[in-house]
Amino acid sequence: MKRATLRSRLILGFAYITVPLVLLLLWNNTYAMDVVHSQVSLSNKNLTRMYMSQIDQVLEDLENYVFKTASQDNELLSLSTYDKDNPDAYLAKVRTLNNLYINTNYYRNVDALFAYNAKQGELLMATQQDVAHERKQSIKARLDQLMAEGEQGGEQLFRSWLLIQHDGQYSLVRVVDTGYKSYVGAWVDIARLMVPLNLLHLGTDGQALFLSKEGIPLTHAADPRFNGDAPLAVWKESGKETGKESGKPYQIVQLWEKFLLVIQPSAKADIQLVVMIPEHNLLEGLAWFQRLTYYVPLLAVLILALYLLFLQRSIYKPITQLITGMRRIYAGDLSVRFTNSGLMEFRVIGETFNTMVKQIEVLKIDVYEEQIRTQRAELQHLQAQIHPHFFMNSLNIVYNLAQTRQFDIIQQMAIHLVKYFRFAIRTHAASMTMEEELTHIASYLGIQQVRFPEKLDYTIRLDQDVASCRIPPSTILPLVENAMVHGFTVKPGERFTIEVCVKPDETRDSAVLIEVRDNGRGFGSEPLGRLQSSSFFDSQPDEHIGLWNVVRRCRFYYKSGVRVAIENGAISGAVVTLSVPRFVEEE
Repeated sequence: MKRATLRSRLILGFAYITVPLVLLLLWNNTYAMDVVHSQVSLSNKNLTRMYMSQIDQVLEDLENYVFKTASQDNELLSLSTYDKDNPDAYLAKVRTLNNLYINTNYYRNVDALFAYNAKQGELLMATQQDVAHERKQSIKARLDQLMAEGEQGGEQLFRSWLLIQHDGQYSLVRVVDTGYKSYVGAWVDIARLMVPLNLLHLGTDGQALFLSKEGIPLTHAADPRFNGDAPLAVWKESGKETGKESGKPYQIVQLWEKFLLVIQPSAKADIQLVVMIPEHNLLEGLAWFQRLTYYVPLLAVLILALYLLFLQRSIYKPITQLITGMRRIYAGDLSVRFTNSGLMEFRVIGETFNTMVKQIEVLKIDVYEEQIRTQRAELQHLQAQIHPHFFMNSLNIVYNLAQTRQFDIIQQMAIHLVKYFRFAIRTHAASMTMEEELTHIASYLGIQQVRFPEKLDYTIRLDQDVASCRIPPSTILPLVENAMVHGFTVKPGERFTIEVCVKPDETRDSAVLIEVRDNGRGFGSEPLGRLQSSSFFDSQPDEHIGLWNVVRRCRFYYKSGVRVAIENGAISGAVVTLSVPRFVEEE
């Protein structure tokens, strides 16, 4: 799992604060718009209900009038009882027509009041004064047609207000049967009912009109765009939804723009009043605020970017510099210093950090110097361990020769011992050349060959390219001593042979390869496993101390680049290989 960073925490903290606020702002704007829609639609719903109630009241008053006339007007009831040529019939028609004209003054929303004598097929009609003559004749012709059809079984005509279309206009007709072959009725144009609605303040793009029960417009809209197919489809669909229960008193419909649609059906006729108001008229300032809220997330992102830039310069950059400095110090670079920051807190941290690094640097130098002194003392101690080791062996050889009274060999041994101990006196030096080290080994093997003249052979090869390379004193000698002590064995017809070879290391640049090989019994499997393990040279062992001393001293001297390999020969014996860096001048 990826670890959390300071930057991610700061971004999350900013998001935890801003995201809920942005969501709350968006929700609040949506809620405000919904409230505006609801309140405005409710207001318009109440207004349309009031207007429709007034229209229903007009239709109800006209309906009451025709019912009252049909049941109480004796002149109307007697129209069908007289013959056509009877003078009383003429007087009855005149009085009936006068009554109709008088009542048109009381019912200003009616276009025509009429009476029909079914016996004689005669229509009496009184219209408002503002009705044109052509319109009067058109209405009369349409009523003659309707009454003729009603006489032939058109029962729908006498049930309620009937919606008809005539001369491109829609009208409502109500007819009541007196029961004496005469009828009385009223004719109302839908356009006349629209006159009070023109006083509604619906804005420049708002519209109020009547629709049939099927959603067909009954009046022409002032805006010609409302007379197209798209509004017709919307009204038809809205007319179907009118009778259904809905949680909202309005609908939002999409035409060339969004409109708020309010529908109020009539209780007296198959018509409904529709009010359409553009949504932008309702919202007014909220529309601008709504568009502004759409940019709030972008504004929040911009603020976040500026916020991160501020944090980058003021906080994150100094912290990154501090972390980078700590990592460099961990890697060993104590030259790191924290530069001053603009914030007081980071200035205090920087000063403390720089002081701490300076103290660590001084302390580390002191530790290094103490380690060098300790290593030098340990190196001298390890060198001192070699001297008594070989000195005891040398005395033992002289003692054995003296017992056998071989004075010439004792003299030869004495010469080798002089050369050997003359070299040993110089072992307090830090290093010597490869050539000097191999000369010392030749003295040692010469002593051993004096001891075992018929059993020991040795070969020493030195590549002149590495003859002047430096090496700690007595580095190769313990390897040869180990070969003599642990590997010396004599088989019938064979001589124990030791080969010492010093040459450039072909596997590494600037390295010297030292190889000591013998044909003895080699290492056992268990000791060889311990010698080949990486942990053998990390702590002082109980055995093979000479080999451990060699590697330990080389590591002290060369610091790094020391490699050792211990293995048995392909046929017999052991092979010890030591690879060290090539040092030419003494340090």
